[in-house]
Amino acid sequence: MDFAKQYIIQSIVAAANNLRLSSEKIETVAILRERLASSENLAEELKNFKKITELSKLGIKLHELLNFIENTKIDFLKLSDKFKEQSYGLVKELGNSLDVLTPQSALALFEKKEEVPIKVDLTNVPIRGTSTSLESAMELPRRSQTDELKEAIIMEDLDKEPPFNFENFEEKVLHPVKQLDSFLSRVLKFDYTDGEITSYIKIMNENAEFSQKIGFEVLSNMHIILAKGLQFIHQKKIAPSINVIESLRACLIVIVAVVRGKEVDITGYLTRAENFGKTISGKQKGI
Repeated sequence: MDFAKQYIIQSIVAAANNLRLSSEKIETVAILRERLASSENLAEELKNFKKITELSKLGIKLHELLNFIENTKIDFLKLSDKFKEQSYGLVKELGNSLDVLTPQSALALFEKKEEVPIKVDLTNVPIRGTSTSLESAMELPRRSQTDELKEAIIMEDLDKEPPFNFENFEEKVLHPVKQLDSFLSRVLKFDYTDGEITSYIKIMNENAEFSQKIGFEVLSNMHIILAKGLQFIHQKKIAPSINVIESLRACLIVIVAVVRGKEVDITGYLTRAENFGKTISGKQKGI
């Protein structure tokens, strides 16, 4: 996937992480994300977005991002801050689009764009009285790619992974948080067992992979930082100081705020967590 497409898709995901989304809206975001990811001509696809009433304002915003990426000399040292600014600028328009779209209507809109008019050649239709009727002279239309995709989904093996359910995701991610918060207080006092800490490391890695799989980069990153931090404490590469524990707790706060859609400013916690992540990554590389 090229840089422009990755940047725009991750901007949408980051914006979605700032919204209080139902499972249905999460599914709609996934459809938009997949539509852009599979697009062969991103600029043309965004033009189509602008022609769709429900997506027009979002399409305009996304096209501005594409112009920035393609026509601006990018300062990669400041790109992270610019990305946060631009993704936050998508929140309002993405929210408005999700308020009027459902997964079914989003798919219907895209299918409508892909439909090719059926052409019927009447030049060779027999005149009345012949044995061949008009219906038999009309060729059946070819199955569209959309039809083939729908059939593949319907007929796919039942043992494949079930569709994403946000309630299940929320329960899986939030379930260990309260216990882990209490555990961190014990870690500060060196009051824990090897089995406990390795268990939490495993859970954090699993949830990081789960979050990454469905496109929640921020949540995935917070879980990775937690897993690495606990791993470093377990390996005695870092001491569980107050600063370290509070940095790990900042990860927990970001996770809860994002999943629950808490409308509070978590910039300070996010920055602290990310800075801690950079620190332990530097230690891991031997810097």
